[in-house]
Parts: sequence; C-alpha cells; structure tokens
Amino acid sequence: MVQGSTLFTVGTLLRHAQDAAAPVRVLVSGTWLDGVIVGADGLGVILDDGNGHQVLVRLDSIVAVSFSRSAIDGEDDAPADQDSEARAHWGAARQPIEAGPVGG
Repeated sequence: MVQGSTLFTVGTLLRHAQDAAAPVRVLVSGTWLDGVIVGADGLGVILDDGNGHQVLVRLDSIVAVSFSRSAIDGEDDAPADQDSEARAHWGAARQPIEAGPVGG
C-alpha cells in the first residue's frame, strides 16, 4: 500500500485565491468575512470587500476558508450541468502563504 501525506493549510488555499484574484470568505471568531485578497505576508492577509473597506486578518485567527472552485480554476463560463470530478488543489505549483512565528 502506498502511503503519503498532504498538509492542507489556510495559507495554501488563500494563495490559490490570491493568485486567481478570486473572492474568498474567511471564518474568524465565528464571523464570515468576505473579500478579495489585496495583500498578504507570513502573518496575515488584507481583504478588500469592494465597497471601500479593507480588513487585515491574522492567519492564525482564520478557522476556515471558502471560495468558488470555478473562480479559482477559471471556469466561470463552464456549463453548470458539466460533469467533472473534484480537482486536487495540491497539484498546482503555487506556494502557500505561511504563518511565521509570532514572538514578542
């Protein structure tokens, strides 16, 4: 049996969304925040809601990330009835947005 491991991180999914300029939803302290990632570093991301508001979110505060797979894959014009299998997001060559050490 072949064994392997894949580590999915908030940063990996956010990098996919940022590269595609796709809108995301992030869950922080029980609240969903919506926007497009306009900046990112090893500690946080800046989301722009498109209405003149931006918010900085620390990566270690994000519990979940949600986005449209079609927006990430560039398939916004694909027919809704098209049969397709789920795409593995780890196949891309994108680098994750990694949370760095937090110290004082």
